[in-house]
Amino acid sequence: MTEVSLPEICLELDTFFNIEAFVEKDWEEFLPDSYKGVVQRFYRPAFVQGAWNGLMLENPEPEAAIDRVYLAVFPTQGIIDKIIAKEVERGAKGSLIFVHHPTAYSEKVAEFTPIKVEQLEELKEHNISLYSCHAPLDCHVEISTANAFADALGLEDQRRFGYYVAGYAGMHGTVKPTTFQEIAQKLAEICELPTLRYDQCLNNGRPVHHIALVPGGGGDPQFIDEARQLGADTYITGHWWLFGTSEYARKNREDMPSYIAGLDINMLGATHYSTELLVMRDQMVGWFRERNLEATVIRQQDAWG
Repeated sequence: MTEVSLPEICLELDTFFNIEAFVEKDWEEFLPDSYKGVVQRFYRPAFVQGAWNGLMLENPEPEAAIDRVYLAVFPTQGIIDKIIAKEVERGAKGSLIFVHHPTAYSEKVAEFTPIKVEQLEELKEHNISLYSCHAPLDCHVEISTANAFADALGLEDQRRFGYYVAGYAGMHGTVKPTTFQEIAQKLAEICELPTLRYDQCLNNGRPVHHIALVPGGGGDPQFIDEARQLGADTYITGHWWLFGTSEYARKNREDMPSYIAGLDINMLGATHYSTELLVMRDQMVGWFRERNLEATVIRQQDAWG
């Protein structure tokens, strides 16, 4: 593996994922007011003033070169700590973290939380930059959360659906006719889960043949209704029933029972993290390695956060 210019690899990422087309300034709404000064201090102005996709933290060595990339779904405290430890151990030569989200997320709480100030300071001290790619990675036509998920499930005749920001975040296609139990087992296996939560499984008695999927938090009734209109018998996502303690989760639990009462489609959920891990594990690692960069996926210890 060789060293690569940080600006050059980020420009290639920007171009490949067309990040300027995916403006997601609503990420700022998930940050507490007390964090706004932190954003001004650590985040790249171009990131904050732009699409909220791309190079978020720029902490290079003087020569602005990196030789290693860490891939993660969420920049959780555990993930960041593990990466910092690895970089300290090897002398902090300069690396890049490629994440799907600019904040962490816990399904146990159903809330997004930003990177702690102490960790931002350590990332800067140890020459670790961070690139966030959310909707562009959900909607890319070649490398995306939906593509990786559909491939892992073995979907044939894959077609996009589910408009999101500036593209399509969902995929639908067919599998050889199977049972609900068999597809649930396969879902757990590809997502590296020991089991699925019972409240993410709704068997409406439909044999499984035509699957529609939206990785991550795809529980929006708009996506599910579109999947039904496309003729899907089974809908798969990261989570559609929230069990966290946040107000958002409570509202979901109030509204979802009446909605699912009228559904005629099977529903399956894994976890937000695990369904989006697939694109890092199966596609993005190879993308970076093709560019002669050492690339490593950093997994969360707890898939439910």
